[in-house]
Amino acid sequence: MTFSLRQAGQSPLTKGIGVLFGLPAILAVVFFTYFNATGADRMKAVCSLVSAGMTRAQLHTFVTEKRLDGVIADNGVSILGDAKSYGRHSCKVTMAGGTVTAVEYLLAD
Repeated sequence: MTFSLRQAGQSPLTKGIGVLFGLPAILAVVFFTYFNATGADRMKAVCSLVSAGMTRAQLHTFVTEKRLDGVIADNGVSILGDAKSYGRHSCKVTMAGGTVTAVEYLLAD
């Protein structure tokens, strides 16, 4: 009686399915990790560009250029979030009379 030990290789279909489902999962983890790891520094830099005295129109132009998420109010607090970090890293902008009075970095944890 002889036994044949064959290498159990993967078929091209199995390899293709592994790449089809495995590669996007790995890329998603890398994407999520990178943007959350660098989000604080990125948003602190963005928040430092918003200055007290900016008008609502100037702030709206800034938000559009930087592709931030959020609604700008004439009075009160507006949260301008970074879409890349799903809003975790944001700028808290306080408005009074249509002008910016205070800006600070906000971590939504």
